[in-house]
Order: sequence, then structure tokens, then C-alpha cells
Amino acid sequence: MKRTRPARGTFRRIFAAGGLVAAAMGILVAAACSEPAPEAGERGGAIALGAVRAEIERVTRRWEAALMAGAPDEAVAEVFTPDAVRLPSGEPAVRGHDAIARALAGSVPLREARFTIEDIEVDGNLAFANGTYRVRGPDDIELDGKFLEVWKRLETGWRIHRVMWD
Repeated sequence: MKRTRPARGTFRRIFAAGGLVAAAMGILVAAACSEPAPEAGERGGAIALGAVRAEIERVTRRWEAALMAGAPDEAVAEVFTPDAVRLPSGEPAVRGHDAIARALAGSVPLREARFTIEDIEVDGNLAFANGTYRVRGPDDIELDGKFLEVWKRLETGWRIHRVMWD
């Protein structure tokens, strides 16, 4: 299997409309968190933090599935807040559902998409997650790196509010 670290802008050429990884920082599932979020300033008790993490992991798995199906643009509303901001490395910020969906339209299906959350903290209706990702395109070129996400709790559940990666 060929592993490379592509030059800036290569990701855009590998995946039509670029931004797959940017979008890939979340997964779709419209289930509300069963436990209330901890009060502002709290790290969250074991039960609340576990419920939040489980919800975010479910949304992340759904996002991976959308990327591998080549339809991340169809999953944007289930993964991102309406005013979400994606901050792709070396590219302009992408703001809101419509712009994110346009950036992802025409994406090719990935052979692999895996986002591993390493740390998560909850503060009221916001959660902060960081971790690593690995994606592999149809030509077996692999990209891996790290990400930072800010999640926001909406009535429909936890969604990605801000995301950046390298």
C-alpha cells in the first residue's frame, strides 16, 4: 500500500471539491443526548461525559459512512450545526450548511475513512474533541493527520460547530 504525505492542495485534487477530511470530522445521527450536559465549567461526570462521547462517536461513524459512500454533502445537516465553520488547512474557511454541502458535492467514495477521538471535554452545551484521522482514496493514496472539533448540543443532538485539521 502506497503511503505519502501530499503537498498542499493535493487533497483537493484527490477528492473532488476538496474538503473531504474537513467534512469528515463528524458523523450523522439525529439522536439527542440522553443525559443532560453538565453545567458550564464542569468537566462532566462519568455518566454525562460518557453519554456525550457516545453520541459524538455515533455521529462520527455516520460521517465516515457518508464519506465512504461518496455522499458527504447529503449528510451535512445531520453532522454540522447550521452555522458551522470548517477550517481546512491552507484554504479559506467554509461557513454554513449550504457552503459546506457545495464544497463536498461531487466527492468520490473513499475506500477508508476513520476518525479516532482521543480526548473530549464537555462544558455546558459545547464539547471539545481532538484526535487523529486516516482516509484512503480510490487510488490507495492515504492521508492521515490530526483534528480539533468543537461540538454544540442542539435540540436534535450534538453536531460539529467548528472543525480544523492538518
